[in-house]
Amino acid sequence: MKLSSLLAATAAIALTGSVIAQDADETGTNFAEDQRSEETTGVELLALSQELYAYGVDARDPLAVIVAARIRQGIDVEDREFEIAEQDGEPEEAEIEFASAADMLDEARVLARGDETLGGLIAEVEADAARGRVGGPGRATGWVGARGTTSYNITFRGGERAAVWANGPGRTDLDMYVYDSNGNLICRHIDYSDRMSCFWTPRWTGNFRVEIRNLGGVGVSFNMVTN
Repeated sequence: MKLSSLLAATAAIALTGSVIAQDADETGTNFAEDQRSEETTGVELLALSQELYAYGVDARDPLAVIVAARIRQGIDVEDREFEIAEQDGEPEEAEIEFASAADMLDEARVLARGDETLGGLIAEVEADAARGRVGGPGRATGWVGARGTTSYNITFRGGERAAVWANGPGRTDLDMYVYDSNGNLICRHIDYSDRMSCFWTPRWTGNFRVEIRNLGGVGVSFNMVTN
C-alpha cells in the first residue's frame, strides 16, 4: 500500500483552538473577519504531525506514527527567540521533547515489530526526505511557572494567516490567549490539556501578545511554534 494512499485516507485530526473575534471595528480590532485563508500554514502541518504522533504512541499505532513522520518530514523548522513580555518566576526546566521525523520513524520501527509492509512504508518516508519541504515555522522553548503566566510580544503581517501552536510535557493544564496591541482578545484555546493552537488573520501588520497560562501546580517547559 502506497503511503500517498494512506495519507489520503487518513482523517485530519481536529486542532481544537477556538477563535474569538469581535465585530469588525474600524477603531482598532486587529482581526480580519472577512479574510479566511484556504492555505494551510507550515505551523498547522507541524501541529498536525505532533498531535498524530502523540496519538500513535499512546494508541501503539505504528501506522499513525508513520503518517505523522511523513507530514513532519516535509517541514523545515528554525530555532527562534521571542520577546518575553512577562514571566512569573525563574525557569526551572530546560529543553522539552520536540519530535523530529527521525524520532517518529524510530518509534514506528519499534511499534511495527518487524512487519514487512510497515517497514516498506517507513523506508518510503525516508526516501522522500528532501521532497516538497515547507519552510517558515519558527520554534522556541518557553517556561511557565505553577499557576503563572508567560507572555510574548510577536509581530504578525496584515492580510496573512497567523498561526501559533504550543505543547507541554503532559503534566499540567496550559491555555493560550492572544491579544492585539489594543488589548482586544483575538483568540483563545482553553481545555484540560497542554496542547494549544490559535489561527487568525490580522487586518494590519502589528504586535500581538501571546499568553501561555498554567492552571496547574507545577512549572513546566513548553514548545511554541509560529509562522
